[in-house]
Amino acid sequence: MSPETLTKREQEIVLELLDGGRVNTIADQFALSPRTVRNHIKSVFSKVNVHSQSELIVLGRTDPGRLNLTSALNSRSQLAFEDLNRRAENALSRLQSRISDAYSVGPPALDQLRAAVHAALPLDAERRQDWQDFLELKTRLDGRGEPASSIQQVVDEWRASFVEQITRLQEAGAIRRDLNPDDVLRSIGAVSLGAGTRLLGNLSNEATERELRMLDSFVDALSDSAS
Repeated sequence: MSPETLTKREQEIVLELLDGGRVNTIADQFALSPRTVRNHIKSVFSKVNVHSQSELIVLGRTDPGRLNLTSALNSRSQLAFEDLNRRAENALSRLQSRISDAYSVGPPALDQLRAAVHAALPLDAERRQDWQDFLELKTRLDGRGEPASSIQQVVDEWRASFVEQITRLQEAGAIRRDLNPDDVLRSIGAVSLGAGTRLLGNLSNEATERELRMLDSFVDALSDSAS
């Protein structure tokens, strides 16, 4: 039988299975009984000649056209990408707001910079998820499913922007003037990536305090007082 013979409800149930749904949760979602959901699944088995949910899921992921699901999967993927982009932008906006607040009354003191950095670190579940999403977004394809057109251009623009910020901090006396801004940027990137990765993988209070002390020491080393 052709894939067009799948009913709208059968397609909806298969989509939920592809998203990791279980019979009971799918039944609740569509206000059906678990038995009805199982009957729909068995009907799909017969129509596409598979014998288990695992076979059906593999088929749906490798050849969605046989189930007439290509358009629906593309729509779901686009919605998921847009939601991820929105949450990542919100996380970045919160970080920018904290940094702007630190500069609101002139060049910030080191303790103000520390407070802004600490507030931006992924120290609770919501922030951890936001930053994980942000990192994922930067490694994904764009919204049209095409590779990002100029990753190097984006990287160069980010680098130039942050080097400018480091230069401003040097002029304000918050960072030692004898340091090369590019070297400072590379150090910040390495320290941030290391601390962030460790914090994402270890939720203990001791680990958090250890990473914050390390960041404090790093900031101290950048200041004029440490030169």
